[in-house]
Amino acid sequence: MIQPMLAQTAAAPFDRPAWLFETKLDGVRCIAYLAAEARLQGRNGTDITHSFPELHGLHRQVRQSCILDGEIICASFEQVQKRIHKEKTLDIRVASRLYPATYVAFDILNVSGESTMHLNLLARKRLLAEVFIGDERGKALPWQLGGGMALFHQVAASHGEGIMAKWSLSPYLEGRRSEYWLKIKNFQEGVFYVCGITEGEGAREDTFGSLILGELVGDRMVYVGNAGSGLDDSELRHLLGILNSLKGDSPFVKADVDRPVKFWTRPAIKVEVRYLERGSDGKLRFPTFRRLV
Repeated sequence: MIQPMLAQTAAAPFDRPAWLFETKLDGVRCIAYLAAEARLQGRNGTDITHSFPELHGLHRQVRQSCILDGEIICASFEQVQKRIHKEKTLDIRVASRLYPATYVAFDILNVSGESTMHLNLLARKRLLAEVFIGDERGKALPWQLGGGMALFHQVAASHGEGIMAKWSLSPYLEGRRSEYWLKIKNFQEGVFYVCGITEGEGAREDTFGSLILGELVGDRMVYVGNAGSGLDDSELRHLLGILNSLKGDSPFVKADVDRPVKFWTRPAIKVEVRYLERGSDGKLRFPTFRRLV
């Protein structure tokens, strides 16, 4: 089992000699073992082949048996989330038609049984282009030498995740988080307490509209905003069931929530939220629910 190489975080985009840049993907990390058949391994080592039946033919898109590193993506991260936790065969089959996945490879770790991890990244990128043919369900990620600032601004303008910066002469450091690979995010991410929920309207009338988020500053809970996007119906109902058992008084001294509160909760659970930035008042701009922590 191969442990994927991990990236550190850089605070801002840059241009440097001998560095290559590519767009940051918003999906599920996946090591693809492609030989007589395709086997897909998640970041934590779990076999996720069964979750993505449309990718079972990836082994027919390579000129030699190989091991690739990449990500499985859908039209959005929310769609990927809807795919990865399905276990029943019928549910997986339906989800694969509703939210089709693509495998995007950005590295090659082995060819015909020989490790390529010792090769520098530039050599591995060129080898990937030779070995991986690709089709509508699999492709190699485009990259460029230099131009990191320009690529970041291009990605930011289209509200993308951000970019990856990688030293072109770096080996593949299995299972290690290295400064050779840097992620530069257009969005920020944080973990916040759920302190209540707001009333829902329309399709959300029976559940709720958004999560009321708080952050512990010293010994005081501070209101930082609401996250309503990123939640599908199943997640709304799942969270509602949890939060119903945590009803309580408002944990805030002051909270200028701009919509009707359905009920407050004890701050007993946390969620990961993606947001563009924080305002001068500390509130999150454009927060989106990512996952329950």
